[in-house]
Amino acid sequence: MLGIIVELIISWLLLKLIAKQNLSVLGFAPTWPRVAELFAGLLWPILYFGVFEYIVSLLVKNPYRINPDYYLNKFWMENIYLFKSVAFEDLIFRGALLYILIKKIGSQKAVLCSAIAFGVYHWFSWNAFGNPVQMLIVFTTTGMAGYVFALAYEKTRSLYLPFALHFGCDFATMIIFSQDKGMGKQLLLKTFEKDPVSPGTFVSVIVIAIYFIGFGLFTWLLLTKVLDKFIKKTPSSI
Repeated sequence: MLGIIVELIISWLLLKLIAKQNLSVLGFAPTWPRVAELFAGLLWPILYFGVFEYIVSLLVKNPYRINPDYYLNKFWMENIYLFKSVAFEDLIFRGALLYILIKKIGSQKAVLCSAIAFGVYHWFSWNAFGNPVQMLIVFTTTGMAGYVFALAYEKTRSLYLPFALHFGCDFATMIIFSQDKGMGKQLLLKTFEKDPVSPGTFVSVIVIAIYFIGFGLFTWLLLTKVLDKFIKKTPSSI
């Protein structure tokens, strides 16, 4: 939490000195559209990855089951950790620096710079640096996610939607489906350690592509084709 407070102070200083603005440009003030963005942003990745994991479990005949050793206290603590982690990253990559870049070099270049920085950051946070293949995979997947998160801020001028999308992704993959080895076993576990059925190389490649690229692609389509019709740049306050 101390790190987030320090980030907010640094963000305020950057905005004050460079853009002559304050933290309000990050869209912290609650409004009805932003609340809607928050809930929609949380629901969408949970729905996407939920459907994806369910279909894959049917293909490999390895259904998920509830972790019998998972308790409410662990669920609560993991969510607090996830909240802090997501907030920390979003303040860096979708906060004051992105706002300043949008003003200085334009929205498209700024969003792209944010995405590249997000991808490079994960080389180190995921210990991928030094392994070219892993670096390429990590950069592509996290960079694409970073692009749609940054685009969500650019479209709404608020951190509500990018935070919700980011948190929703991590919540679905890490906490619901236990996909993060660092966090260990969470809410749902596969019934068998090894899938009873192999879907074959072709299907496996498609599944991997959908997992790593599909969410970013579909989210980009939603942001560019759907969101523009409903979201105003300056929504009314609650």
